[in-house]
Amino acid sequence: MVRLSRRTILLAGSAWAFAGGGACDVGTQTTARPSLSIPPELRADAAGSIKLDAQAGTMRFLGDRETATYGVNGPYLGPALRLRRGETVTVQVTNSVPENITMHWHGLIIPGAADGGPHQVIAPGKSWRTQLSINQPAATLWFHPHYYPSTAQVVIKGLAGLLIVDDEEAGRLPLPSRWGVDDIPLIIQDRRFTPDGQFFDRMNAIAVTNGYVGDIALVNGARYPEARTARGWIRLRILNGSNARGYKLRVSDNRSFYVIASDGGLLASPVELKELQIFAGERFEMLVDGRDGRAFDVVALPVAQGIMRLPPFDGPLPLVTIRPDGADGAGRLPSSLAVLPALPWRLPPVSQELAMNMFHDMRGMMPLQQAGLPAMIQSGKTDPAVVARVADLIVGDSALSQAEQLSSNGVNRKPFSLERIDFTAARDKDLRWRISEGRDRMPHPVHIHGCQFRIISRDGEPPEPERAGWKDVAPISNGGVTEILLRFPYSASRDDPYMAHCHILEHEDSGMMAQFTVS
Repeated sequence: MVRLSRRTILLAGSAWAFAGGGACDVGTQTTARPSLSIPPELRADAAGSIKLDAQAGTMRFLGDRETATYGVNGPYLGPALRLRRGETVTVQVTNSVPENITMHWHGLIIPGAADGGPHQVIAPGKSWRTQLSINQPAATLWFHPHYYPSTAQVVIKGLAGLLIVDDEEAGRLPLPSRWGVDDIPLIIQDRRFTPDGQFFDRMNAIAVTNGYVGDIALVNGARYPEARTARGWIRLRILNGSNARGYKLRVSDNRSFYVIASDGGLLASPVELKELQIFAGERFEMLVDGRDGRAFDVVALPVAQGIMRLPPFDGPLPLVTIRPDGADGAGRLPSSLAVLPALPWRLPPVSQELAMNMFHDMRGMMPLQQAGLPAMIQSGKTDPAVVARVADLIVGDSALSQAEQLSSNGVNRKPFSLERIDFTAARDKDLRWRISEGRDRMPHPVHIHGCQFRIISRDGEPPEPERAGWKDVAPISNGGVTEILLRFPYSASRDDPYMAHCHILEHEDSGMMAQFTVS
């Protein structure tokens, strides 16, 4: 029988809507708030098996209105899979929703046949069994469908969950590690709802250009929830599970926090920050000092992308409250974390160029210009009339035909094709890739399957310290270039290739993806 941890905090009460321009005084709030839901941990049973069921459900995000949702082993989102380095598990994914899906293990280093990419389709009523052999450091990963071209719509409905890899090295560190007590997962998403309370989702020119633009923030499926934690150092495992939106995060009282891990695992040492930029698909782990017992919010600040600065994201937006008022926790902040291999002093030559292309971006940008969005952003003041015009474009612009959708974006001047292998990468060899976007200014967080890599440079400079460790998402923006050093330890065949794509899911679903073999 599959084992679930007992530490599960259920959603409670009605949602609390943010109604102000700045971070609120978390110490004096009296409004009823939902509790932060902690995903139940799910480990393999005695036979080494894990069962996942993608299923339909309903949730109440907006008062008493019920929203149709998808979830994994529940109505919305999924459990936190706990895997351990050195173990091999068999996972069975059953599709109980009325459309095709796959299940991709984002960040796991596994063969192409187990990766869960677009070719490994699970039809409604069918199951897929695969074996996962875990051989990588402790990390916060995640899982989500990867069916082409509808990944975005099923993730909007709720098909996603955390995948935690543990190992002995991380276990020997004195980090906070009590799940839901001082080790707190935060899955941040944005959503937009129709008047009848359903998720808004339309693949129109605005979406394939800018990505999904929500107007409500959810954390673990709730609006502005609060978590009561141990008093002491608090570990926040943050997943940007939004389809497109990037976040600039800070703590409400401007206290420092310490980033200890990125996508693929622990950093060499903690990185002290006041603000953290996190792009779609990225994960970071941070430690916050809660030894004084003072409550704090994790707050989203406005980002550079204009359409992502519509209210309520036009000012500091509190996402979740942490109240460290429980029993004293034993975790602490170590001075060193993990031994990371040094980058070679002589790098290999660039063996692969990946250029993200937007073929019809003006079709999605020109209406925003005509609506006055760039001028509003430049003014620094939110104009309700402009906001209303832009919102009308987001929800009112007609959906593209599938042919228009699939030809909107591309990689290396080609829209994605399931029938075409774009290139082949060498196995068990250090490779240097260059990721770019030409004259495009749009953010593109680029995800590479089948590996964890190191960022060599961003726009000719060393990566930020918090991105100097193991990564599987390489962000580019403002016409930028990122170079990465990577190695593929497993093979990927023509039948089960790996993907390289923008993790703005609306870009991925409109052609900004390439597939490759490893041999």
